[in-house]
Formats: sequence, structure tokens, C-alpha cells
Amino acid sequence: MNFKLEWPESPDLTGCAVKGGADKKEWLACPLNPQRPAGLRHNCGRRIWSESLLVEVKHNKRVQTLIRTWGCDIVIHESLATEFERHGITGYRMQPAAVRFRDGSLCHNYKERIATGWAGVARAESGIHVAEDCPACFWKHYTPLQDPEQLIDWSQWTGEDFFRVWPLPNFVLITKRVVELLQALNVGSFSFRKLERENTIFDGYSVGRVSAFLPEDLAVKYGRPLGLE
Repeated sequence: MNFKLEWPESPDLTGCAVKGGADKKEWLACPLNPQRPAGLRHNCGRRIWSESLLVEVKHNKRVQTLIRTWGCDIVIHESLATEFERHGITGYRMQPAAVRFRDGSLCHNYKERIATGWAGVARAESGIHVAEDCPACFWKHYTPLQDPEQLIDWSQWTGEDFFRVWPLPNFVLITKRVVELLQALNVGSFSFRKLERENTIFDGYSVGRVSAFLPEDLAVKYGRPLGLE
């Protein structure tokens, strides 16, 4: 069984990435943009992985060992990283990060947790398929999720605890044992839920390159066969 890692129930515990986060990309303009109507223009970018993540929070709760930003960034305290390693949790990499608390103090005892597990492309039976495909860049628009039980082709899953499925790279998917460990450690700054069918007014997902979400070597490994490196 797998779950989606969500923001904490209290919005005050959610951080804001002010430097180096998942939204920090090198944007590559689509050649068709000038010809597209306003509101339909798009760019396609890749994340700048060399820039360390800096997260700001509106509290001074230094006991918070997992912080999720309003984007898809997650930072964890060194103590939680140690517990992940001790319990054999897989499917992530760590890179430098810092957290600035409300009082202005800066803490470097956090690391960005980057999900590296992979579950391939969503199954067509899930309801997700390409609705619009830009001929000039990597941008695609996909239809919404209709049947969560059919989302993942488990033969494509790498078997890791943190993983992604395309085209939902911002979904932080975790296994049951991650949930159980976070609960056992009383990590209160997160919530989780089973995947659900999208509501009727949601029109789907727009994504571009895999390299906007995964480090270069994994973007090549998983994105190149899809033509989305």
C-alpha cells in the first residue's frame, strides 16, 4: 500500500522556499510561445540543482524534523535522516539545505530530501493520458486521475520507499513503512492520505522535462526513454 505525503494540517508549519527550491528552474522558452494566445503560453525548464535550498518558516519550533514547502520541497532534520538510514528507508538523496526561523536564526542541520524512486508512467487505465502535446518543446498536458487503483504499473516500480510516477512528479508517494516510522517518531508536521480521484473541475496536469524534478543522472535514466529528459 502506498500513500501521498501531504502538507501539515496547520498551514503555519508549512515552509516557503526562498532559494534553490523545486520551482527554481532554468527556463527554456518554447518557440511557439509568441504565437500562442495569452494564458496558453508555456515554458519548459530544468531545475538548477547546484543551488542549495533555503526554506523560511513562520515559527520557531525547532523540534519540527520534517518541513514541507508550499511547492514540492521537503527538508528533514539530521536526526530524522539518521532514523531513515537506521530503518533502511530508501528512494531518496540528500543535499544541503538551511531553514530560517521566524526569529531570523538560520539552522543548517537540515537536508533537502529528494525522492529518487521511480514507478514509471501512469497506466492508461487510471484515466491519465496526453491531452495536448506541444510539437516544439517538452511540455504536455495530461487528463486528470480517475481511478487511483489503476495509477501504478508495479512492474515499473523500483521498489523504493519514496518514489514518483509520471506525469505526477509533485506527488510525494511513500510506502506504508514510511508512514509508520513517521508516526512512531511522533513527526507531527505532515499528513498523508491515499490517492483519490480528482474532482470534476480539475482539468489535469501540465508538465515538461523530467530534469525539472530529478537530478541529471536520473533524468537521463528515466526521462530519456520517454523523450522527456
